[in-house]
Amino acid sequence: MRKLAAFGLALLFLTGQALFAAPGSSWQAAAFAKDTGSQPLLRVRVHQLSPRIVDSGTTKVEIVASVTNIGDRPISDIVGRIQAGQRQSTAAQLAQTLAEPPPSESGWSEWVGVPGKLAPGASARLVVTASPSALGLNQRGVYPLLLNVNGTPSGGGAARLAAVDLLLPVLDNSSRGTPASVSVLWPIAAREPKVVASPHDGKVVLADDSLAAELAEGGRLHALVAAAESKRGDATLAGSLCYAVDPDLLETVNAMSRGYLVRAGSGTVEGKGEQNARRWLDGLRALVANQCVIEIPYADADLGVLGDVESEHDLVGEAVTNGATILDLLHLEPSPGVLWPRGTLTDRAVRAAADEGITTMVTGAGGVSAEGDPGSQPGGQGVRLVSYDSLVASGFGYASARDKSRGEQPGVAAQNAIAAIALRGGLSDEAGGGTVLVAPPHDWNATREELDAMLDSLTRLHGGNLVRPTPLHQLLGTEPAEGTQSGNASPADGLWSENGSATLSADQLATLSQVESTIADLQSAMSVDPTRQYEPVNLVRPLHNAVIRATSTSWDDAKDRRKATEAAVSQLRQLSGRVTVTTPSQPVSLASGSSPLPVTLSNDLPVAVTVRIKLTNSPGLRPSRIEDTPLAANSRVSRFIPAETLRSGRFMVNVSLATPGGTTLGHTARMELMSTEFGVLTVVLTATAGAALVFLSGRQIYRRVKTRGGGTRLRSCRESVYPESTKQTTDG
Repeated sequence: MRKLAAFGLALLFLTGQALFAAPGSSWQAAAFAKDTGSQPLLRVRVHQLSPRIVDSGTTKVEIVASVTNIGDRPISDIVGRIQAGQRQSTAAQLAQTLAEPPPSESGWSEWVGVPGKLAPGASARLVVTASPSALGLNQRGVYPLLLNVNGTPSGGGAARLAAVDLLLPVLDNSSRGTPASVSVLWPIAAREPKVVASPHDGKVVLADDSLAAELAEGGRLHALVAAAESKRGDATLAGSLCYAVDPDLLETVNAMSRGYLVRAGSGTVEGKGEQNARRWLDGLRALVANQCVIEIPYADADLGVLGDVESEHDLVGEAVTNGATILDLLHLEPSPGVLWPRGTLTDRAVRAAADEGITTMVTGAGGVSAEGDPGSQPGGQGVRLVSYDSLVASGFGYASARDKSRGEQPGVAAQNAIAAIALRGGLSDEAGGGTVLVAPPHDWNATREELDAMLDSLTRLHGGNLVRPTPLHQLLGTEPAEGTQSGNASPADGLWSENGSATLSADQLATLSQVESTIADLQSAMSVDPTRQYEPVNLVRPLHNAVIRATSTSWDDAKDRRKATEAAVSQLRQLSGRVTVTTPSQPVSLASGSSPLPVTLSNDLPVAVTVRIKLTNSPGLRPSRIEDTPLAANSRVSRFIPAETLRSGRFMVNVSLATPGGTTLGHTARMELMSTEFGVLTVVLTATAGAALVFLSGRQIYRRVKTRGGGTRLRSCRESVYPESTKQTTDG
């Protein structure tokens, strides 16, 4: 009986541990799924945390979340609660917590249940509250929180099915230490390049119309502009924001504002975001007026990868010198020489950027890879490399779609970043002060509410003497305090090579290098037409931009990068296809063996182009030397190709155009020929045969004559020898 009771108590204890275990975090939920050989069954998204910063007046902490059944079976008995971990005393401890959350055992709330069962695909709202004292938030500092969700899948037992980790700063009424100087980079960049065609005389073509939704009210890009604009009244906070702008996004939105097309299947349809683009661009101009603006490389290109593309054109220079575009579209010149690239830089990329006037690069810690001499120092070419705060960048771990294992949780990302800033400002046991450069991901995805909450939290920390909002140019003029930029870059802080490499395959690099080689040859065949005064460089620049887009750090995987490479090839093919040759639709009858072949050459480009006519598949034809032909801009001319017919009959000839350097232009045209005249070879053969016939005929006649003459002489001889006999015979 005692053994049975002991067994029952042990079973009850294990069941309680499984259902109500306090320690752990999201990675433990993943471990459960791995151990049981199953996929995750629940997904939790935090929508609201209140308050964002706890102080002496806070009476409760509340988390509002949604719980979604992403499995294939119903889940019942879903319950959730908040658990708190120990106070984070150092930046190193907090960095470890962000990378691998520790057990949360210092305090917890009561369990709150979700009524009924949750069917596959269904969602439910979960609201959990707790008092600061119940969570153990009794001291100034930063605390890890865990939203722990348990449930019972159909056919299984109770277990933790999902969890979300986040950080919570706690203030008191004391004011101690020196506040940290904080500047915030505010990225205005697309999640990925959208342009797939940019004809000089037509509407831009986008891969899809998702950008229109981002520009519309409630969209991602609209929220970034609207949230910052709402804080323009706070001069101190507004002055600490510096807008990092991608020139490719500006050009794309500007093109959208004039009407654009969207690829749909094998064709295109009209885009629907023209008005949204116009309003957003006007709003951005108003926002950045007299404010700090810096450049992001064109299309968020990876400068290290871009430098690997073989080209006569300076692609890295093209990607980092777009101040004129920003000035033209935003009516404001960006801070000279300052660039915020993403991706691991190489010495070669830094040198190329320095040659174009870049003096300061904002990078993640360890964001430069030296080449060649192990002792070489990246940035030693006159470029200052400034690292943004790696701890705060790690806090933004849920702010980007790149980390597939975490997914996007805008509220958690903004909250964790604010907590990291607060710890840098003095909520740890380390000395405060120093500088903190805040750098969200370039593709920062946050709602308007989360952006407002983050900016409001910065104002709150400023009021608590933890941070001092500082303009970027002032922060760049100071050296970071010792320890404030410590730690290696993590996957969350924007180093793309650390989180899914942006490196192109050898085949893709070879393809892009071939595209650049063809662009150079095509441009060499072009010249300015006096009637149009259009520069060839303006015609080929979109092709270089397409190559730059193919190296963007925004692409999620190899498939996307391959599509971008194919888009660059397609745009080159479309441009070269604007110079064409056409042949008569009916068979051409040649009046003589030297009759020229009629063709029509068309140049649909606004520049003059020198072309070379090529004939192939012509065994019955011997073309004469064809001089290169200059074609005026937007012209259509007829030409006659000198050639000599070698035989009679009907046959086909291929006609094509190329640049003098060999780049094929347009498509090959076919011409059907009918020849009734003898060619030279035929005439020679006929004459030879005729001469042979005459010779043989003469010889035969000669022989016959000679033979006949011999018989007459014989008869005369016989008459002289036997005259009587002959006479008798004759008389008789």
